[in-house]
Amino acid sequence: MSRKLISAAHNLQLVPVYNIIHFGVMRSKVVIRSIGKPDILTIVPGTLKPGDSRNEDVYTKKHTFKLADVSRNKTLYLENLKATPFVALYIDETGNPRVSGSPDYPLTFSFEIGGGLYNCTLSGTGPGVDAFL
Repeated sequence: MSRKLISAAHNLQLVPVYNIIHFGVMRSKVVIRSIGKPDILTIVPGTLKPGDSRNEDVYTKKHTFKLADVSRNKTLYLENLKATPFVALYIDETGNPRVSGSPDYPLTFSFEIGGGLYNCTLSGTGPGVDAFL
């Protein structure tokens, strides 16, 4: 019997919805094509916590994580992210690439500064759990 390594979710990338040229879902798998490069966030290791909760036929998504290096320039960069709807790509705890959000159900970014870190949240709703890439 083979065993899979379990680790913390990591490798968070944000794809702006306006850069997505193709997004298709078939069962639990997503095919996505975009132009440009995604925003790759260097998160504090071990802090990405993906979350889906179901309420009737709608899933509420709330993914939290922390960023280091509080500065004026980084705060301005994060403020600009707040104005953009995203689809998030990440690696889950078992090493599977996952996709959260879609062009029809994008995620929004928010943050607060506390304890010398940025406490960040990606939130939104959708018809299902995060799909596999």
